[in-house]
Amino acid sequence: MRKKLLFAGSVIVSAVAATIATPIVASAAPPIVVHDGQSIQAAVDKASPGTTILIKPGTYHEAGSPCPTQPGVTCAVVVTKDGISLVGQPKPGRPVVLENAGGQDMGIAFARSGDPSCLDDAAQRIQGALVKGFTVNGFEGEGVFLFCVDGWQVTGVSANGNGEYGIFPSHVGAGRVDHSEASGSNDTGIYIGQSHDVRVDHNTSTANVSGFEIENSTGVRLDHNRAEGNTGGILSFVLPFLDVNTNTNNRIDHNVATFNNKPNTCEDPEDAVCNVPAGTGILVVSADSNTVDHNSATWNNSIGIGLGNLCLQLRLTPEQCAGLGIEPNPDGNTVEFNTARANGLQPDPILSPLPGSDLLWDTTGTGNCWAGNRFDTQFPDPLPAC
Repeated sequence: MRKKLLFAGSVIVSAVAATIATPIVASAAPPIVVHDGQSIQAAVDKASPGTTILIKPGTYHEAGSPCPTQPGVTCAVVVTKDGISLVGQPKPGRPVVLENAGGQDMGIAFARSGDPSCLDDAAQRIQGALVKGFTVNGFEGEGVFLFCVDGWQVTGVSANGNGEYGIFPSHVGAGRVDHSEASGSNDTGIYIGQSHDVRVDHNTSTANVSGFEIENSTGVRLDHNRAEGNTGGILSFVLPFLDVNTNTNNRIDHNVATFNNKPNTCEDPEDAVCNVPAGTGILVVSADSNTVDHNSATWNNSIGIGLGNLCLQLRLTPEQCAGLGIEPNPDGNTVEFNTARANGLQPDPILSPLPGSDLLWDTTGTGNCWAGNRFDTQFPDPLPAC
């Protein structure tokens, strides 16, 4: 599930409409109410499919259970049933907080198993899931994790100081992450991977290595978000050796990516984000038929908006590149009507030999074009027009 990249080097890195599904499975069962001092997991275990679980203000420490996707590690709350809604009911000054009780990898996990055959096997997928109104803090891996879930939503969630990812849907179908925030992860704040028909909107991501990430996914719309103070604000790309090997027909629009100049604190040298230059706004790598439009990318020290080829940027030989099992060229992408200014003024050395710039392309791929952008610098100059 996690992304690893076994080469060193720099990464220049995608994103048109996404379906939003209502994560509801009808149930006649009354809501279950959890009060401070009680167990959320006990309520989940008691619930029938389609049940809403209402969690009152308080700080919750769960005993934990084996994670369904990784039984060797512990999750605080595990949901394997269809249509479960976990609804925090915070009050002013009184949040609903789920904290790591010690040695727990994930906070809230929706999954039946970790078998990637769930991409094609409906019996292994969860139908309907909702996480709302939670603060999820301090887990070693992910704050909120969904694997092979359809018709889901994560809304009004604050994920802070989780070691790898704040909010992490993977192998999911139609769903939405909205009005949430993520901070302090050494990988990605809000991530969508190997998934389709997802909307990510009206969120804020700060002080992560990667603020937002679309990886090997199709039909994702990432819009009206704010990425500030990360290493890279918004990343979208194709990585090798995963269950899905393309990134197509995504849209990144109406976002703000500013001051993403945090030093790269990625801890695993095999992780792709360890290669992301500090000072990146929006980066698109090896993706096809993606649209990046109506965004603001400002005051990022290396790149405002960049487009490139994974193999070229990792300085791989043709033989190494062929072994990745992906088509590395970015083709048919459109970058239009963005504002990209005051970027590239102090580029990270990892970007070399490419220069810092507001708009940057490594010249690979075909059918890529730029139109209607407001910028100060571009490389090459001029960029191909639409």
